[in-house]
Amino acid sequence: MHNIIALKSHKAPRETSFLYGRVEEAGGADDYGIRLENGTLLTARRARGCLLAPMPGDEVLVADDGERAFVLNVLTGAQERTRIVLPELCELEGGEIALTGRKAIALESPRVSLTGIMGEARFKSISLLSQWCDLRIRKIVAVAEVWDRVVGRLTERIRDSYRRIENTEQTTAGRIRTIVRGRFSLAAKDAALTAEEDLKMDGKKIHLG
Repeated sequence: MHNIIALKSHKAPRETSFLYGRVEEAGGADDYGIRLENGTLLTARRARGCLLAPMPGDEVLVADDGERAFVLNVLTGAQERTRIVLPELCELEGGEIALTGRKAIALESPRVSLTGIMGEARFKSISLLSQWCDLRIRKIVAVAEVWDRVVGRLTERIRDSYRRIENTEQTTAGRIRTIVRGRFSLAAKDAALTAEEDLKMDGKKIHLG
């Protein structure tokens, strides 16, 4: 009796070629039509490691094994504006990361979150526009040379308030009403109370002099 041993045949690995081409058209799902140097139109997908999105007219490096073709890198760009495409979920990690824009940096997202132990922002001019602002701060120290506020309605609830004004405080209002539950004391070196029409003082006891 003869023993027959079946040998498993292994397919020879496909040889991969690296080609230069130019992006002619961009399809869906990161598919691109690449025009090779010999005139052949090759369909290739953008490799995951190729973060720069190919644009029509860009010269790219393509890997082709006869069955699959991938755009590995964008070599030259035909347009001034380009786009970096990241996966749906990604992280940028490093010891120290610096972003520098020679003209401008813009962040746009439905939700932006900044978290850290210490933060510092320096601007020569800043503009903040918001429909709703909620601040929860334990201590605020503000130093300003000039402070101008334009408010439609201001409501404050303060436990204790202490103000020290070196020179002048002036209030111009249509009406002023002050309600004090306890003692009201007013002390000044010189005081003047003037009313154009009526001046009323009412109390159980009134001491003058």
